[in-house]
Amino acid sequence: MSKNEGKFTVSEVIDSTGVSKFTWAMFVFLGIAMVFDGYDFMIVNVTNNSVAASFNLDGAAFKGSLTTWSLLGMIAGGALGGILSDKFGRKKTLIAAIAFYSIFTFPQAFAQDYTVFALFRFIAGLGVGSCIPVVTTCFSETMPSKRRGIFITFGMSFMVLGWVLAGLIGGPITNHMAPLIPGFTEELYNSAGEVIGYGNWRITYFIGAVPLVYAAFLLKFMHETPHWYANSGRIEQAVKRLAEIEKAAGRTPVERDPALLAVPPKPEKTSPAVLFSRKYIMATCAIWSTYFIGQFCVYGMNAWLPTWFLSLGYSPTQASSLHTWNNVAAIIANLCVGFVSDRFGRKRNLAFGWLLSIVVIVICSSFVVSGNFGLCLVLMLFFGFSLNYAITAVQPLMPENYPTQIRNMGVSWCQAFARLGGALAPILLGSLSASKTFQTVSAGGEAVSDWSKLVLILIIPLALGFICTLIFVKRETKGKSMDELQEEIEES
Repeated sequence: MSKNEGKFTVSEVIDSTGVSKFTWAMFVFLGIAMVFDGYDFMIVNVTNNSVAASFNLDGAAFKGSLTTWSLLGMIAGGALGGILSDKFGRKKTLIAAIAFYSIFTFPQAFAQDYTVFALFRFIAGLGVGSCIPVVTTCFSETMPSKRRGIFITFGMSFMVLGWVLAGLIGGPITNHMAPLIPGFTEELYNSAGEVIGYGNWRITYFIGAVPLVYAAFLLKFMHETPHWYANSGRIEQAVKRLAEIEKAAGRTPVERDPALLAVPPKPEKTSPAVLFSRKYIMATCAIWSTYFIGQFCVYGMNAWLPTWFLSLGYSPTQASSLHTWNNVAAIIANLCVGFVSDRFGRKRNLAFGWLLSIVVIVICSSFVVSGNFGLCLVLMLFFGFSLNYAITAVQPLMPENYPTQIRNMGVSWCQAFARLGGALAPILLGSLSASKTFQTVSAGGEAVSDWSKLVLILIIPLALGFICTLIFVKRETKGKSMDELQEEIEES
């Protein structure tokens, strides 16, 4: 009998069950986690004008920095969370991350100055940053190989759904022209001393603490991934978990000898430095560069979209609505990109995303105007779809280019680096908006930022994203199991 007879891998068992009740349960568990994560991140963009008024912040750069503080926390949290997840497990790290950002979002509602608010945004960002890469890794380790790209990108749409909910919940609360909690939601004034609203934005940060309940739910009902068990030397637990997956899929579990579980060899090194070793350097350059550019464009513009429409004379409610529809389009993009990626390949799909974004940016720059809300709504649908299509097209490449032992570290360090772009963009774009080059004179004779002109700046990073895709994305990964991909890496 061949020494390989009877051997099996984690991916083979998961693939054999197909799309099952187990698949959908994991999809929902992880998806809801991303909804809460998306809400926590986006709520500052929905409320930043009111927060700035509460703290008497002057200048576009200061307002943009409200978004930056949480992104800086996400950078540190993502880098740390990746290492912890590979060492202690996906489940423990995910639950700890959700509980952490929930606890530290709550005090933001009570902040009385910019420094305290920024401090807690940063601390909460540590948890938000840890959550996202763990979810991406869990999707890659629990979904059938031939549908992995679809489920990963679908999963990211839950985060954008959280963005939309932040607008749908936070917009009406923040813009309500009466104090919702008298004595707590203070009056807001403009430079002339006139009341322009109330500090109802604080209530939206109370809501940001709700995920703590969900963390307790996951503690009881979520399980560790068999890939992590197997590659951590916990073979019997991996085999037991595979049997549970088969049972959840409606199949009679197969009796398997743990000694026959084939586990790919571990990398010689598992420190962050290995990401830049000969085996991984091209993959690291590919996903780091393209995701950095995607974060710069998406998070930079998300911070300033409401301001763009306010500068054109739209009301705060209309500006919030256009911002929300932009994020609705992002959900549609997430739902589409996985199908195209699994059919035509990761590289072609990503290259297409950059070119589509460039075309849409030019169109929006030319036709986003004042006094035509319907046209702006349609353009924001295209805008949100194209930018989020490009950044989401990078997502399947992240977990597919690293072995299990360093997978979440690889994903999280990529996302941590990319968030430097997301953190830089709001401040940089805010500073540029205040320069004479990108200002125009309003009907009242005042100088206002010309965001329709400034948005063309994004063509530069988008073109760089296309170039980086052509240069660095070398290996097609669609349709291959995680074990196959790991063997390819070891043989390279």
